[in-house]
Amino acid sequence: MTGIYIHFPFCKQKCRYCDFVSYPGKLSEGECYVDALISEMEAYRGALVDTVYLGGGTPTALAPSLLSKVLSRVASSFSLAENCEITVEANPGTCDKNTFSCLASCGVNRVSLGVQSFSDFELSLLGRIHTKKDVYEAVDAIRFAGIKNISLDLMFSIPGQTRESLYDSLYQAVSLLPEHLSCYSLILCEGTAMYEANERGELALPDEDEDRDRYALLVEFLKNHGYDRYEISNFARGGKISRHNTKYWTRAPYIGLGAAAHSFYENCRYENPSDLLAYYKQVGNKILPKGEKITEKDAMAEFMFLGLRQTEIGVSRSEFLRCFGKSLDEIFGRTVQRLCALKLLDDSGDRIRLTDRGIDVSNAVFCEFI
Repeated sequence: MTGIYIHFPFCKQKCRYCDFVSYPGKLSEGECYVDALISEMEAYRGALVDTVYLGGGTPTALAPSLLSKVLSRVASSFSLAENCEITVEANPGTCDKNTFSCLASCGVNRVSLGVQSFSDFELSLLGRIHTKKDVYEAVDAIRFAGIKNISLDLMFSIPGQTRESLYDSLYQAVSLLPEHLSCYSLILCEGTAMYEANERGELALPDEDEDRDRYALLVEFLKNHGYDRYEISNFARGGKISRHNTKYWTRAPYIGLGAAAHSFYENCRYENPSDLLAYYKQVGNKILPKGEKITEKDAMAEFMFLGLRQTEIGVSRSEFLRCFGKSLDEIFGRTVQRLCALKLLDDSGDRIRLTDRGIDVSNAVFCEFI
Protein backbone atom coordinates (compact mmCIF):
# COMPACT_ATOMS: atom_id res chain seq x y z
CA MET A 1 0.00 0.00 0.00
CA THR A 2 0.91 3.67 -0.34
CA GLY A 3 1.78 6.30 2.28
CA ILE A 4 0.61 9.90 2.19
CA TYR A 5 2.87 12.72 3.38
CA ILE A 6 1.33 16.20 3.70
CA HIS A 7 3.67 19.14 4.24
CA PHE A 8 2.58 22.24 6.16
CA PRO A 9 5.25 24.92 5.60
CA PHE A 10 4.08 27.19 8.41
CA CYS A 11 5.41 27.94 11.87
CA LYS A 12 5.10 30.68 14.45
CA GLN A 13 8.87 31.17 14.61
CA LYS A 14 11.77 29.68 12.69
CA CYS A 15 14.05 27.61 14.94
CA ARG A 16 17.66 28.74 14.82
CA TYR A 17 18.89 25.41 13.36
CA CYS A 18 16.03 24.68 10.96
CA ASP A 19 16.63 24.40 7.21
CA PHE A 20 13.30 22.74 6.39
CA VAL A 21 10.91 24.58 4.08
CA SER A 22 8.79 26.63 6.46
CA TYR A 23 7.53 30.18 6.43
CA PRO A 24 7.00 32.03 9.73
CA GLY A 25 4.48 34.84 9.69
CA LYS A 26 2.31 33.35 6.93
CA LEU A 27 -0.33 31.57 8.99
CA SER A 28 -2.96 33.78 7.37
CA GLU A 29 -2.48 31.72 4.20
CA GLY A 30 -3.62 28.56 5.97
CA GLU A 31 -7.08 28.38 4.42
CA CYS A 32 -5.80 29.04 0.91
CA TYR A 33 -3.10 26.43 1.38
CA VAL A 34 -5.56 23.81 2.64
CA ASP A 35 -7.77 24.39 -0.41
CA ALA A 36 -4.71 23.78 -2.62
CA LEU A 37 -3.94 20.55 -0.77
CA ILE A 38 -7.49 19.33 -1.31
CA SER A 39 -7.27 20.11 -5.02
CA GLU A 40 -3.95 18.29 -5.30
CA MET A 41 -5.41 15.15 -3.72
CA GLU A 42 -7.74 14.71 -6.69
CA ALA A 43 -4.81 13.63 -8.87
CA TYR A 44 -4.35 10.55 -6.68
CA ARG A 45 -7.97 9.80 -5.77
CA GLY A 46 -8.66 6.18 -4.87
CA ALA A 47 -5.10 5.19 -3.96
CA LEU A 48 -4.87 2.44 -1.34
CA VAL A 49 -3.27 4.02 1.73
CA ASP A 50 -2.08 2.57 5.03
CA THR A 51 -0.11 5.52 6.50
CA VAL A 52 -0.78 9.26 6.59
CA TYR A 53 1.75 11.73 7.97
CA LEU A 54 1.18 15.45 8.51
CA GLY A 55 4.58 17.15 8.84
CA GLY A 56 6.20 20.52 8.56
CA GLY A 57 6.96 23.16 9.53
CA THR A 58 4.40 22.92 12.29
CA PRO A 59 0.99 21.50 11.34
CA THR A 60 -0.40 22.41 14.77
CA ALA A 61 0.41 26.07 14.16
CA LEU A 62 -2.73 26.07 12.02
CA ALA A 63 -6.23 26.07 13.48
CA PRO A 64 -7.48 22.54 14.35
CA SER A 65 -10.46 23.15 12.06
CA LEU A 66 -8.11 23.43 9.05
CA LEU A 67 -6.30 20.21 9.94
CA SER A 68 -9.69 18.55 10.38
CA LYS A 69 -10.69 19.74 6.90
CA VAL A 70 -7.57 18.17 5.40
CA LEU A 71 -8.00 14.87 7.24
CA SER A 72 -11.66 14.64 6.27
CA ARG A 73 -10.75 15.04 2.63
CA VAL A 74 -7.98 12.44 2.96
CA ALA A 75 -10.59 9.99 4.24
CA SER A 76 -12.91 10.67 1.30
CA SER A 77 -10.23 10.86 -1.41
CA PHE A 78 -8.25 7.73 -0.59
CA SER A 79 -9.06 4.17 0.36
CA LEU A 80 -7.70 4.00 3.91
CA ALA A 81 -6.70 0.67 5.42
CA GLU A 82 -8.61 -0.34 8.54
CA ASN A 83 -5.47 -0.07 10.67
CA CYS A 84 -4.15 3.07 8.92
CA GLU A 85 -1.44 4.86 10.92
CA ILE A 86 -2.26 8.60 10.97
CA THR A 87 0.49 10.77 12.44
CA VAL A 88 0.58 14.51 13.11
CA GLU A 89 3.75 16.39 14.02
CA ALA A 90 3.19 18.85 16.87
CA ASN A 91 5.15 21.55 18.65
CA PRO A 92 4.49 21.62 22.42
CA GLY A 93 4.11 25.39 22.15
CA THR A 94 1.29 25.25 19.58
CA CYS A 95 -1.18 22.72 20.95
CA ASP A 96 -3.59 22.02 23.80
CA LYS A 97 -6.35 19.59 24.78
CA ASN A 98 -8.72 21.04 22.19
CA THR A 99 -6.13 20.52 19.44
CA PHE A 100 -5.62 16.84 20.19
CA SER A 101 -9.29 16.12 20.88
CA CYS A 102 -10.08 17.52 17.44
CA LEU A 103 -7.31 15.50 15.81
CA ALA A 104 -8.35 12.31 17.57
CA SER A 105 -11.93 12.76 16.35
CA CYS A 106 -10.53 12.90 12.79
CA GLY A 107 -8.75 9.56 13.15
CA VAL A 108 -5.29 10.68 14.26
CA ASN A 109 -3.79 7.81 16.27
CA ARG A 110 -0.14 8.88 16.52
CA VAL A 111 1.57 12.16 17.46
CA SER A 112 5.22 13.05 16.84
CA LEU A 113 6.09 15.72 19.40
CA GLY A 114 9.07 17.98 18.69
CA VAL A 115 10.64 18.11 22.15
CA GLN A 116 14.38 18.33 21.27
CA SER A 117 15.46 18.88 24.89
CA PHE A 118 14.17 19.05 28.47
CA SER A 119 16.62 21.85 29.27
CA ASP A 120 15.07 25.31 28.99
CA PHE A 121 18.55 26.74 28.37
CA GLU A 122 19.10 24.39 25.43
CA LEU A 123 15.59 25.04 24.08
CA SER A 124 16.25 28.79 24.15
CA LEU A 125 19.58 28.32 22.36
CA LEU A 126 17.82 26.28 19.65
CA GLY A 127 15.16 28.96 19.22
CA ARG A 128 12.29 26.70 20.28
CA ILE A 129 9.09 28.45 21.37
CA HIS A 130 8.23 25.94 24.10
CA THR A 131 9.53 25.08 27.56
CA LYS A 132 9.97 21.84 29.46
CA LYS A 133 6.67 22.51 31.22
CA ASP A 134 4.90 22.74 27.84
CA VAL A 135 6.14 19.24 26.95
CA TYR A 136 4.55 17.67 30.00
CA GLU A 137 1.29 19.50 29.35
CA ALA A 138 1.28 18.44 25.69
CA VAL A 139 1.81 14.76 26.55
CA ASP A 140 -1.02 14.96 29.09
CA ALA A 141 -3.27 16.51 26.44
CA ILE A 142 -2.41 13.78 23.91
CA ARG A 143 -3.19 11.01 26.39
CA PHE A 144 -6.39 12.81 27.50
CA ALA A 145 -7.55 12.79 23.87
CA GLY A 146 -7.16 9.02 23.77
CA ILE A 147 -4.19 8.97 21.37
CA LYS A 148 -2.07 6.06 22.55
CA ASN A 149 0.96 6.23 20.25
CA ILE A 150 3.38 9.07 21.06
CA SER A 151 6.81 9.72 19.56
CA LEU A 152 9.21 12.27 21.03
CA ASP A 153 12.00 13.95 19.04
CA LEU A 154 15.23 14.57 20.94
CA MET A 155 18.43 16.27 19.83
CA PHE A 156 22.00 15.68 20.97
CA SER A 157 25.33 17.42 20.37
CA ILE A 158 23.74 20.78 21.13
CA PRO A 159 26.36 23.47 21.93
CA GLY A 160 26.82 23.56 25.69
CA GLN A 161 25.02 20.27 26.21
CA THR A 162 26.82 17.99 28.67
CA ARG A 163 26.56 14.26 29.21
CA GLU A 164 24.63 15.07 32.36
CA SER A 165 22.08 17.32 30.64
CA LEU A 166 21.59 14.78 27.83
CA TYR A 167 21.11 12.03 30.43
CA ASP A 168 18.54 14.23 32.19
CA SER A 169 16.64 14.83 28.93
CA LEU A 170 16.61 11.09 28.22
CA TYR A 171 15.46 10.33 31.76
CA GLN A 172 12.61 12.82 31.58
CA ALA A 173 11.64 11.59 28.12
CA VAL A 174 11.31 7.93 29.13
CA SER A 175 9.49 8.94 32.33
CA LEU A 176 6.64 10.04 30.04
CA LEU A 177 6.49 6.48 28.62
CA PRO A 178 6.41 7.39 24.92
CA GLU A 179 6.05 4.50 22.53
CA HIS A 180 8.74 5.88 20.24
CA LEU A 181 11.79 8.17 20.29
CA SER A 182 13.67 9.79 17.41
CA CYS A 183 17.13 11.04 18.40
CA TYR A 184 19.18 13.20 16.06
CA SER A 185 22.55 14.89 16.20
CA LEU A 186 22.39 18.63 15.63
CA ILE A 187 23.75 19.47 12.19
CA LEU A 188 24.18 23.11 11.26
CA CYS A 189 23.11 23.88 7.72
CA GLU A 190 24.18 26.93 5.76
CA GLY A 191 21.68 29.74 5.90
CA THR A 192 20.41 28.99 9.40
CA ALA A 193 20.90 31.37 12.34
CA MET A 194 22.99 28.86 14.28
CA TYR A 195 25.22 28.21 11.28
CA GLU A 196 25.94 31.92 11.00
CA ALA A 197 26.60 32.17 14.75
CA ASN A 198 29.03 29.27 14.50
CA GLU A 199 30.79 30.95 11.56
CA ARG A 200 31.20 34.09 13.68
CA GLY A 201 32.70 32.02 16.50
CA GLU A 202 29.80 32.72 18.86
CA LEU A 203 29.15 29.03 19.54
CA ALA A 204 30.95 25.77 18.95
CA LEU A 205 29.64 22.30 18.21
CA PRO A 206 31.01 19.24 20.01
CA ASP A 207 33.73 17.49 18.05
CA GLU A 208 33.24 14.14 16.33
CA ASP A 209 34.42 12.10 19.32
CA GLU A 210 32.03 13.92 21.66
CA ASP A 211 29.19 13.45 19.18
CA ARG A 212 29.79 9.69 19.02
CA ASP A 213 30.06 9.56 22.81
CA ARG A 214 26.65 11.23 23.18
CA TYR A 215 25.12 8.84 20.65
CA ALA A 216 26.56 5.82 22.47
CA LEU A 217 25.19 7.16 25.75
CA LEU A 218 21.65 7.48 24.43
CA VAL A 219 21.70 4.10 22.66
CA GLU A 220 22.74 2.36 25.87
CA PHE A 221 20.30 4.36 28.00
CA LEU A 222 17.32 3.63 25.76
CA LYS A 223 18.25 -0.04 25.46
CA ASN A 224 18.28 -0.31 29.26
CA HIS A 225 14.82 1.27 29.35
CA GLY A 226 13.21 -1.10 26.87
CA TYR A 227 13.58 0.83 23.61
CA ASP A 228 14.86 -1.16 20.64
CA ARG A 229 16.93 0.65 18.03
CA TYR A 230 15.35 -0.35 14.72
CA GLU A 231 16.91 2.43 12.63
CA ILE A 232 20.01 4.56 13.18
CA SER A 233 18.05 7.40 14.80
CA ASN A 234 14.82 5.68 15.83
CA PHE A 235 13.86 3.65 18.88
CA ALA A 236 10.59 1.93 19.82
CA ARG A 237 9.12 -0.15 22.60
CA GLY A 238 6.41 -2.73 22.20
CA GLY A 239 7.00 -2.92 18.46
CA LYS A 240 5.65 0.61 17.91
CA ILE A 241 7.93 1.50 15.01
CA SER A 242 6.99 4.36 12.69
CA ARG A 243 5.23 2.53 9.88
CA HIS A 244 5.22 5.62 7.69
CA ASN A 245 8.93 6.40 8.00
CA THR A 246 9.72 2.73 7.40
CA LYS A 247 8.34 3.21 3.90
CA TYR A 248 11.23 5.56 3.13
CA TRP A 249 13.83 2.98 4.13
CA THR A 250 12.16 0.08 2.32
CA ARG A 251 11.44 1.95 -0.92
CA ALA A 252 7.68 1.56 -0.48
CA PRO A 253 5.55 4.06 -2.42
CA TYR A 254 4.43 7.34 -0.88
CA ILE A 255 2.68 10.42 -2.23
CA GLY A 256 3.84 13.86 -1.09
CA LEU A 257 1.26 16.64 -1.00
CA GLY A 258 1.99 20.32 -0.41
CA ALA A 259 4.80 22.76 -1.10
CA ALA A 260 8.25 21.10 -1.14
CA ALA A 261 6.75 17.64 -0.62
CA HIS A 262 8.63 14.70 -2.15
CA SER A 263 7.06 11.56 -3.60
CA PHE A 264 8.14 8.09 -4.63
CA TYR A 265 5.26 6.74 -6.69
CA GLU A 266 5.05 4.35 -9.62
CA ASN A 267 8.86 4.04 -9.53
CA CYS A 268 9.37 7.79 -9.97
CA ARG A 269 10.78 10.35 -7.55
CA TYR A 270 9.49 13.89 -7.83
CA GLU A 271 8.92 16.99 -5.75
CA ASN A 272 6.61 19.96 -5.58
CA PRO A 273 7.85 23.58 -5.75
CA SER A 274 9.00 25.04 -2.44
CA ASP A 275 7.69 28.51 -3.24
CA LEU A 276 4.05 28.90 -2.21
CA LEU A 277 2.99 30.89 -5.27
CA ALA A 278 4.64 28.37 -7.60
CA TYR A 279 2.89 25.55 -5.73
CA TYR A 280 -0.50 27.27 -5.98
CA LYS A 281 0.04 27.81 -9.72
CA GLN A 282 0.97 24.16 -10.29
CA VAL A 283 -2.11 22.92 -8.44
CA GLY A 284 -4.40 25.50 -10.02
CA ASN A 285 -3.29 24.44 -13.50
CA LYS A 286 -3.72 20.76 -12.54
CA ILE A 287 -0.09 20.05 -13.42
CA LEU A 288 1.56 17.02 -11.88
CA PRO A 289 5.18 17.51 -10.78
CA LYS A 290 7.75 16.15 -13.18
CA GLY A 291 9.11 12.84 -12.03
CA GLU A 292 12.44 11.15 -12.54
CA LYS A 293 12.18 7.47 -13.39
CA ILE A 294 14.43 5.41 -11.15
CA THR A 295 16.90 3.29 -13.12
CA GLU A 296 17.65 -0.24 -12.03
CA LYS A 297 21.18 0.81 -11.05
CA ASP A 298 19.85 3.61 -8.83
CA ALA A 299 17.16 1.34 -7.38
CA MET A 300 19.77 -1.24 -6.36
CA ALA A 301 21.92 1.44 -4.72
CA GLU A 302 18.89 2.79 -2.85
CA PHE A 303 18.02 -0.73 -1.71
CA MET A 304 21.44 -0.94 -0.07
CA PHE A 305 21.97 2.45 1.55
CA LEU A 306 18.37 2.93 2.64
CA GLY A 307 18.00 -0.65 3.87
CA LEU A 308 21.21 -0.53 5.88
CA ARG A 309 19.72 2.29 7.96
CA GLN A 310 17.51 -0.37 9.54
CA THR A 311 19.99 -1.50 12.13
CA GLU A 312 18.33 -4.76 13.17
CA ILE A 313 16.99 -5.90 9.79
CA GLY A 314 19.64 -4.58 7.42
CA VAL A 315 19.37 -5.79 3.83
CA SER A 316 18.41 -9.26 2.63
CA ARG A 317 20.10 -11.16 -0.19
CA SER A 318 16.91 -13.08 -0.96
CA GLU A 319 14.85 -9.88 -1.07
CA PHE A 320 17.43 -8.26 -3.38
CA LEU A 321 17.14 -11.26 -5.73
CA ARG A 322 13.33 -11.10 -5.63
CA CYS A 323 13.32 -7.38 -6.45
CA PHE A 324 15.94 -7.30 -9.18
CA GLY A 325 16.36 -10.86 -10.44
CA LYS A 326 20.09 -10.54 -9.76
CA SER A 327 22.33 -11.68 -6.96
CA LEU A 328 23.37 -9.02 -4.44
CA ASP A 329 26.87 -10.46 -4.50
CA GLU A 330 27.01 -10.18 -8.27
CA ILE A 331 26.40 -6.44 -8.01
CA PHE A 332 27.92 -5.44 -4.66
CA GLY A 333 29.91 -8.48 -3.54
CA ARG A 334 33.34 -6.84 -3.57
CA THR A 335 32.07 -3.75 -1.76
CA VAL A 336 30.41 -5.88 0.92
CA GLN A 337 33.57 -7.97 1.39
CA ARG A 338 35.74 -4.87 1.75
CA LEU A 339 33.40 -3.23 4.26
CA CYS A 340 33.17 -6.46 6.24
CA ALA A 341 36.99 -6.64 6.35
CA LEU A 342 36.96 -3.10 7.78
CA LYS A 343 34.41 -4.28 10.36
CA LEU A 344 31.86 -1.78 9.12
CA LEU A 345 29.38 -4.44 7.97
CA ASP A 346 28.31 -7.75 9.46
CA ASP A 347 27.47 -10.52 6.99
CA SER A 348 25.40 -13.24 8.62
CA GLY A 349 24.21 -15.18 5.61
CA ASP A 350 21.03 -13.79 4.12
CA ARG A 351 21.28 -10.49 5.97
CA ILE A 352 23.91 -7.75 5.93
CA ARG A 353 23.89 -5.13 8.68
CA LEU A 354 25.90 -2.17 9.88
CA THR A 355 28.18 -2.88 12.82
CA ASP A 356 28.36 -0.38 15.68
CA ARG A 357 31.53 0.92 14.08
CA GLY A 358 29.73 1.12 10.75
CA ILE A 359 26.92 3.16 12.29
CA ASP A 360 29.49 5.71 13.49
CA VAL A 361 30.60 6.30 9.88
CA SER A 362 27.34 5.32 8.20
CA ASN A 363 27.35 8.11 5.60
CA ALA A 364 30.75 6.96 4.35
CA VAL A 365 29.46 3.38 4.18
CA PHE A 366 26.37 4.42 2.21
CA CYS A 367 28.49 6.32 -0.30
CA GLU A 368 30.26 3.06 -1.19
CA PHE A 369 27.05 1.83 -2.84
CA ILE A 370 26.36 4.93 -4.93
